[in-house]
Amino acid sequence: MTDNAPSAQEVTLHNGVVMPTIAFGCAFGDWVGATEFQGFLPEQAWRAVSLALDNGYRAFDGARAYGTERIVGTLLGQRFASGELTREELFITTKLAHPAAPPHINISHRRTWDADKVDDIAQKVRDDMVDTLDDLGLGYVDLLLMHWPGGFGEHTSSDPDFPRKARAAIWRAFCGLADKGAARAIGVSNFTIAHLRQLMEDVPEPEYRPTVNQLEMHPYCRDPELESFCRDQGIVVTAYAPFASGAFGMLRDPVLATIAERHGKTPGQVVLRWHVQSGRTALPKTTKAVRMVENRDIYDFTLNNDEMQAIDALGDGQARRTCPDPSTVA
Repeated sequence: MTDNAPSAQEVTLHNGVVMPTIAFGCAFGDWVGATEFQGFLPEQAWRAVSLALDNGYRAFDGARAYGTERIVGTLLGQRFASGELTREELFITTKLAHPAAPPHINISHRRTWDADKVDDIAQKVRDDMVDTLDDLGLGYVDLLLMHWPGGFGEHTSSDPDFPRKARAAIWRAFCGLADKGAARAIGVSNFTIAHLRQLMEDVPEPEYRPTVNQLEMHPYCRDPELESFCRDQGIVVTAYAPFASGAFGMLRDPVLATIAERHGKTPGQVVLRWHVQSGRTALPKTTKAVRMVENRDIYDFTLNNDEMQAIDALGDGQARRTCPDPSTVA
């Protein structure tokens, strides 16, 4: 059994699957206004994922909505063909059931959908999974996540309980995919305590309890109550946007800078170390090789209690988010 201690480079999910604590995020584009809003730019994945593989990354976090799965699959296939990599060395995560994006955002309507606009929810999930595995060129993924608990707007169903029923239908489809071996583990993303409680009531079998809840989580965006709930349920919390996607000047925060200088590390390394010591896994993303190396070099130092508490305190008050607030999803 792999050690689940905060310093471990891997965690063991409640179904026994071993997952690295650091994975490379495969969503590319600008979401925080550094440039004019772009939506996803999958072309940036060619160089970035190649560099990540060169620099030792073996865990990759993607999604149907990102448009990068064919690129990731092609690059992995080249390494398989050369004998440099085997499938067993990799941990591949994908996400399905991303709700429809607003029309002004450049995300394909063929990769996103609202459950109330689909005739057969379970069949839509299965069809998307076929397309995802085809793009990846893989027979299975290591982790399959429900991307969001529901749509961003008002649903059109006359049934007020429709969002909850849709989540259960998607989850049952996920359970079927796991049973067939298409996914070694299944989990969720952007789920609140209420969403999780409902799902576990509607699909109560313990073997189908979510293994992971992937959330926007960084020093300026914390939810201790949700993390405590997940911990009590044996659900691993994974932090996406661990650096706030470069927003809010977070990596220039004087608290992080002071701690980094004390340890001879960068603020980014301090943030990732804080995530891991807090019991989370994290998904750093960068296009720079030097940052890729730094982001994996976080296991040779430890933050003391005062430092951990100082970083925790940065997230007191209103959470600063780069993505929609999941609590607004019905």
